[in-house]
Amino acid sequence: MIVRKTLRSIVCIFSILACSIIAQAQTPLRLACLSHNAVMQRMTQYHEAQKSLKALRSQYEAEAKRSEEDFQRKFVEFMDGQKDFPETILLKRQNELQNMLESNAKFRLKVQDLLTKAEKDLMGDVKAVLVEAVQAVATEEGYGLVLNTDGDSVSFIADGVATDITNKVLRKLDIAPVD
Repeated sequence: MIVRKTLRSIVCIFSILACSIIAQAQTPLRLACLSHNAVMQRMTQYHEAQKSLKALRSQYEAEAKRSEEDFQRKFVEFMDGQKDFPETILLKRQNELQNMLESNAKFRLKVQDLLTKAEKDLMGDVKAVLVEAVQAVATEEGYGLVLNTDGDSVSFIADGVATDITNKVLRKLDIAPVD
C-alpha cells in the first residue's frame, strides 16, 4: 500500500516535471498578417489578368451586340412585311426570330459562365504567386501562421500579437513597399 502511494507520487512528480520541460522547449507560435487584396492589386500579374479579362469581356460584348442588332434588323423586316407574307413564310420567320432570341439568351448565359471561369483561372494564377511569396516570407521569418485580413475574416488583432508582413511580401515580389 505504501509502495503504491510512493509509486503514484513519483509518477505524478515525473509527469509534472516532464510537462514543464516540454512547455519550456516549445517556442511560442509567431503570427503575421497582411491583406492579400492590397498586395495583389500592386502585382503586375494582377493588372495583366484584369487587362485580359477586360479584352475578353469586350470581345463577348461586341459579339452579343452584333447578334442583337441582327435580331433587331430581322425583327423590323418581319414587322414591315408581316401583312404581306403568306402564312407559311410568316410562321417560318416567327420561328427564326424565336430561335435567334433563344440563341442570344443562351449565348449571354454561356458568356457569363466563360467570363467567370476565365476570371477564376487568371486570378488563381495571381493568387498562387502571392501565396508562394507569403509562404517564403513566413518560412524565412519563422512565422507559424499568417492571417489574411481581407473580407472581415479577422475582426481584431491586438497590438503586438501579429506582425504585418505586407512590405516583406511586396519586396519578395520585387514591388516597392508601402510607406
